[in-house]
Parts: sequence; C-alpha cells; structure tokens
Amino acid sequence: MPVRVPKQTSADNDYYIPIGNLTGLIFALNATTGALTTAPWANFGSRYLSSVSTAGAGVLKDMGRPYVSAGRTFRRVQLVVPQSTGTVSTNGVKGESGTAPNQDYLTGFIEVGFPESGASAPTPVAKWGN
Repeated sequence: MPVRVPKQTSADNDYYIPIGNLTGLIFALNATTGALTTAPWANFGSRYLSSVSTAGAGVLKDMGRPYVSAGRTFRRVQLVVPQSTGTVSTNGVKGESGTAPNQDYLTGFIEVGFPESGASAPTPVAKWGN
C-alpha cells in the first residue's frame, strides 16, 4: 500500500505582496533545460503588469515549491486576480493550461533569501497573511 505524505507548506507563508516593482522579476522555469526566464505575464505589455508593478497592488500565493539554482533560492507563486463583477468566481485563478511549461495559470518563481555569492537581492515582496 502506498504511503501518503502530506504537502508541507508553512502556514505563515501563504501569500506575498509586492513592496516594489516586480516587473521582470517573476520567472518562468523551463522544465527541460532548468533555465529561468522572465514570465511573460509579469513583463511589459502584459495585462497583469499593474498587479506586480506597484507596491501593494497584487497578491502572490505561495505554491509551496522551492527551486534552487546556482546558490539562489526561488519560490513558486501564483498571481491572485480579483474577481470581475458578474462573473463566476475562479478563486482568483486566471490563465490557460498548456500555454508554456511551468507558467500555467499565472504561476512563476520569485527569488527569496540571499544568494551565497551576494550578487543579487531577493525579489521585493513581503509575507502577507495566510
């Protein structure tokens, strides 16, 4: 009989809010190559840019998945989008499956913690509620 292991996500780390401009600082992971590139929905020209380009404007849900690359630690997050008036609630989930690997439903990775080399700073976010 298979052993079930519960998902281990810290209860005090469920959401982040931008405390600075996150344009170009949310990354998509190419599962084949392991390369991180800027998530298209979090870059110039995206209709979701206003949610991540201004402090306090958006909410990022912690998806409970870390990714470590070159001594840098990233967390998978999902942009929570407010419900439009008169529409069926999707609990803040937007996007389409299969649009690109590891970018479905407005997900991406933000850098957390400080890298060993000290070459870059973490993404300007703050933990927010749960």
